[in-house]
Amino acid sequence: MNKPIKKQVQAIKFSLFGPEQIKKMAVAKIVTPELYDVDGYPVDGGLMDLRLGAIDPGVRCRTCGGRLKECLGHPGMIEMARPVIHIKYLQIIDLALRSTCEACGRVLLTDDEMHKDAKTRLKKAKDAKKCPHCGIVQEKTKLEKPSQFKVGKRRIFPSEIRERLVKIPEGDLKLLGINPKTLRPEWCILTSLLFLL
Repeated sequence: MNKPIKKQVQAIKFSLFGPEQIKKMAVAKIVTPELYDVDGYPVDGGLMDLRLGAIDPGVRCRTCGGRLKECLGHPGMIEMARPVIHIKYLQIIDLALRSTCEACGRVLLTDDEMHKDAKTRLKKAKDAKKCPHCGIVQEKTKLEKPSQFKVGKRRIFPSEIRERLVKIPEGDLKLLGINPKTLRPEWCILTSLLFLL
């Protein structure tokens, strides 16, 4: 008789889905807060949409056809009315804003500084006063608790922050220690959410 092999989980890694990944995964877009229509049937595009899974005995899921105990549910998507900062990823947003040019999005490092070790690169990029790529003078970016960012004395809002983060090239993200294949800094500003029954 074979003994079962015991395996231990070595690590769990959490990351964000980008808006395009969320759209691909979602089977329905939640667009209304109504749950049921006047006849007591789940509203399409509501929180109880039958594409998200079977919710009552005798009803089948419109995505997989399974009944209540057969269907585990399917994700839906909620689009945010306005972008929202994900509080868990404030450090990544802060790093990206302080280390990249507000105009061109490039990392604030000269060609010589790009070849230094990671710790030196990050310090140099955060302390830069002028973009070596486009020549724009950089105002100091500061995080004020809990989640407000200021450029100079002016507060910047999540939509503006997201516009800045989208400009950063993949190669420059790698210089900052961010793997663009698994996380783009603009994903830290939420524009849509996955929803599961």
